[in-house]
Amino acid sequence: MRSTDERLAAVEKRVKELEKQKRQRKKRYISISAIAACLIVIVGMGIAMPGIMAGLSVQDYSNTGMMASIFYDGKALGYILIGILSFALGVCLTILCFLLKPDKQQDKEDH
Repeated sequence: MRSTDERLAAVEKRVKELEKQKRQRKKRYISISAIAACLIVIVGMGIAMPGIMAGLSVQDYSNTGMMASIFYDGKALGYILIGILSFALGVCLTILCFLLKPDKQQDKEDH
């Protein structure tokens, strides 16, 4: 028969295991969400690109001095789009890093 202390130790060990599994599931969901968001952006830009290119004349994108000229469909709409996409990518990456950082510290404490 187990003593009370042994039972408490077994329960605490099981609780830690369940918490670790929960953190791993959370990491997996975050990773899958980030991958899905990236794929949606890439596919969306891929679908939109032929329409953008069809609206441009040969002179618009033959000038290499204007590196983002394929997005230039007016005054500054393309540059605004690139800026917003870059900002969104930075925000997503920052949030992902902050969400994963406490887990690394928790793993170090467990060992």
